[in-house]
Amino acid sequence: MAYPTSWYVVPALAALAQHASAKNPLVNAAQLSAWADSDQLEFSPGTAAMALSTLQRNGWCTIPGGRRRPNNLVTEYLVTSIGLQAALMAWRSMPNGPVPDKDELSTRLWNLLRIRRRLTPEEAAETLVDADADFAAKKKRIGALLAAWAKHAPTAVTTGLKREGGQIRYVLTEDWGRWPAPSKAGQFHPVMFAHAQAIPDRYRKKASPVSEEADQA
Repeated sequence: MAYPTSWYVVPALAALAQHASAKNPLVNAAQLSAWADSDQLEFSPGTAAMALSTLQRNGWCTIPGGRRRPNNLVTEYLVTSIGLQAALMAWRSMPNGPVPDKDELSTRLWNLLRIRRRLTPEEAAETLVDADADFAAKKKRIGALLAAWAKHAPTAVTTGLKREGGQIRYVLTEDWGRWPAPSKAGQFHPVMFAHAQAIPDRYRKKASPVSEEADQA
């Protein structure tokens, strides 16, 4: 599936990830503008309206019944459950977005695969599992994660042609960054926004002289 690449999509979704929710899924252009606008980014209501229209075409927002004015302007959009997933992934894709839990087994395994590039479940378990932990159970979990990544993110993780000591060797073929690859069908990933357009300079706010002087003080 092709995802929208317009520059305003990622900041719009990131703003929705931080302010919208399943309990509060309605949003209008004025709200989105206020949420996405920042010291660095000029995000006008007009830009927000374009973003919401783009998200609606992608199925990430819908127009609830009765939410159009007589002149056909949309007053509010409803962020769908898939839209909330996309919003979280967009936020995670940003440099200042949230980071994975470094203590989670999936994060530790993913980081190890990024370093080693090739791993068997046995090799990964020997590195990641503490001596006092249930080695067999953790090794099984590691093997399941590696297999899931190879199944649901085959462009990022694949299996080696030869087994090592009777075990499948998993190979990282494309580094998708700090977030582990999807382990379930239909799961989104921040990499889906890797090809989004850069924010044009005219929408970037310039630091005021007062702010620059304060930084230099």
